[in-house]
Amino acid sequence: MTVEARAAFLAFFFVVWALVGLVPWLGVAVCRRGRGVVLALPLAPLAGCVGGVLVPLAGADDARGFLLSLAAAFVAGGAGTLAGVLLEERLAGPGS
Repeated sequence: MTVEARAAFLAFFFVVWALVGLVPWLGVAVCRRGRGVVLALPLAPLAGCVGGVLVPLAGADDARGFLLSLAAAFVAGGAGTLAGVLLEERLAGPGS
């Protein structure tokens, strides 16, 4: 496999993990009608990528590991979304 093919393969994984990490953000954004979720937007896909990459680093690098990494990206994306929402509420202050 060429270097370019390996880079494209790896980029595909990161794009998929980022998109899966955005799913919890999308749910929260719809429920909150877009209010208070702006800071969570960059955190959700970043956390999804981190959660997804931790599974292969732990040794699960087969088909089951890929599915597990998708679940980990979803959970990590939810955690990143929650962190972003709480951070934005804290920065907004009470009564906002």
